[in-house]
Amino acid sequence: MGKVYVAKEETSQEILALLKKEQIYGFIEHNATLAPGSRIEYIGINRDYSPIVITKGGGYSLTSWADFPWLKENKPYMVKADGTADYALCETDYTKKADGVTASDVANTSYNGGAFAWAPKIYKMEYMLGDDRYVLFSMTERDGFEPVGFIDPNGNELDGVWIPMFYGSIVSSKMRSISGTQPDYGHTTAEQKTAIDAFGSRAKFFGGAIVETLIDLMIMFCKNTDLQDAYGYGNCNGYNSGGSPTYGVKANAVVGGGQFYGTSDKTSLNKVFHSVVLGTYQQYMRDPYTLLVSGAVKVSKNYSYDLTGAAYTAAGITFDSTSSGWEYPNKYVAVPGFGALPVRPCSGSTSTGGCDGLYVNASDVRVGLRFGACDSDLIDGPRCLNLNIDAAYAIWCIGAAVLLLPPASV
Repeated sequence: MGKVYVAKEETSQEILALLKKEQIYGFIEHNATLAPGSRIEYIGINRDYSPIVITKGGGYSLTSWADFPWLKENKPYMVKADGTADYALCETDYTKKADGVTASDVANTSYNGGAFAWAPKIYKMEYMLGDDRYVLFSMTERDGFEPVGFIDPNGNELDGVWIPMFYGSIVSSKMRSISGTQPDYGHTTAEQKTAIDAFGSRAKFFGGAIVETLIDLMIMFCKNTDLQDAYGYGNCNGYNSGGSPTYGVKANAVVGGGQFYGTSDKTSLNKVFHSVVLGTYQQYMRDPYTLLVSGAVKVSKNYSYDLTGAAYTAAGITFDSTSSGWEYPNKYVAVPGFGALPVRPCSGSTSTGGCDGLYVNASDVRVGLRFGACDSDLIDGPRCLNLNIDAAYAIWCIGAAVLLLPPASV
């Protein structure tokens, strides 16, 4: 492990004093605590909040978080390929427009755009104090807070980003987010990038800093690090050995229930923040903004793309050996402007610590794979990170999804 970013004790006390009088939300992740339901401590205005509850098989309660601005603005839309909103979808039936009557284009493969959920900008401060990771959120700009995941390759600060409601599918040479299509498979990183670029100039891989921000929001809302158990298990165990060529990866489909839908059968499409990609864990999502270069983690904070990692930021984390099997992190360290990444030694399991798997290959360049696959069961989850595969590897269980950036002026 390399450099860990740590706040001074006096700085931490100043921040904690600020929390008592400002509209700041947050939590402490106690890395030394292995029990996932005890690792998270609420701080800030949400100190006495109740976590959200997802009922497996349908239904959820936002409890104390019902009026949280970020959740209220997280809505489903049909979005044009240039990153501008076309129209809102009915939150409980995406086949309809917001009026609940007019048919939508959610499954229209000729539509020049796709189905996306709005992730509004939120500012974040993240730092280490001893073994503890402090994560603070603010809906307004503040000193020391950054819009992590909301900066485009030109350095523009965006008011939000469009996260994919569906797994990426290549239709007419373009990577799309559309219902009724089979998630992409069997393509290299370069081929996937070509298809994403063909969608539009504001289209990027769904990975990097925004995924880390979304994970921390998930952790904060449920006050737990066993995110599969909290939000649903998705299709983490739906592998079908006789189901060539997709082996149990389900086609994109509209899932009812609103903003969240979780199940416990391990074979269903689930969703988080209106996105089946965040909730289903049936196929690895390629993340070229998280690289392992000869054992050193390199990250892109603004969706710039460089498979050598030369233009990326060193995360200060080094893995000096290749995994002999899946590892389960319990310690996550803050990488400023990007998010939290795991470090060794790993003392967790599929039900303790971070609860999701880590696999590293310390040779040459390895491209991050996120979330897991339908043959991996409890290895999967939002924090699952596979750094074992090179950019040219193509197989049924590796796909990609589209993150769409709005124009900087919008």
